[in-house]
Amino acid sequence: MTTASIRPSLPPRNGSLMLALVVGLLILPFAIAGGLFLFGWQPARSANHGQLLNPPLPLSASGLLTPEGQALATAELGDKWLLLLSGSGPCDAACANRIDEMRRIQVSLNKDMERLRRVVLSDYPSDAELAAARQRQPDLLVVTAPSNWLPGATGDAGYRLHIVDPQGRLIMDYPAGVAAKGVRADLERLLKFAWTG
Repeated sequence: MTTASIRPSLPPRNGSLMLALVVGLLILPFAIAGGLFLFGWQPARSANHGQLLNPPLPLSASGLLTPEGQALATAELGDKWLLLLSGSGPCDAACANRIDEMRRIQVSLNKDMERLRRVVLSDYPSDAELAAARQRQPDLLVVTAPSNWLPGATGDAGYRLHIVDPQGRLIMDYPAGVAAKGVRADLERLLKFAWTG
C-alpha cells in the first residue's frame, strides 16, 4: 500500500475566489464611506457644544482698533486660534465672569495654551470693567471693530463666545449661556486635530 492511496482526496482549492473575497472585504468600508459622502449624509447629532459654521465665515484682517483708537497690527493676533468674546454695551458682571472663564479655559489647555489668544470685541472698549480686566490679564486683547465685521456681534443682549481659526475664519458660535466645560472640550478637539496655529 502506498501513502497516496491512504490520503483522502481533497477538492481543488480556488485561490482566485479567496483573493476576490479578501479584496472585497478590504474595499467595502471605503465604498460605504464614499457613498455616505456623495449623498451628503450627516450624523443627527454632533459632539460639539457650539454651532459649527459650515462653511466658515472669513473675517477681515483690517478694521480692528485698540481701545486707544489705533489700528490693530495683524501681528498682535499671531496666527493663533482666537477665543473671541463679542458684545455690545458696557461689560457687566456676567461679561467679567466670562472673561475670567476664558482665562481658565486657556490655562486648562495645558501644553496647547500658547496656541490660543483671548480677545474681547466690544463697541464700548473704554469700559472700566474691560480696563480692569486688561490690568488683571495683560495678555487679554480688547478691540473694537466696524459694525459688520462679525455677524451678530453687536445688537445682541449680552456677550457671546466665538472661535476663530488661525486663517481668520469664524468657525464656531456659542449661545450666551454655554458652559465653559463645553467650550474647552470643543477647543481641545479642534487643537488636537488642527495642523495650523
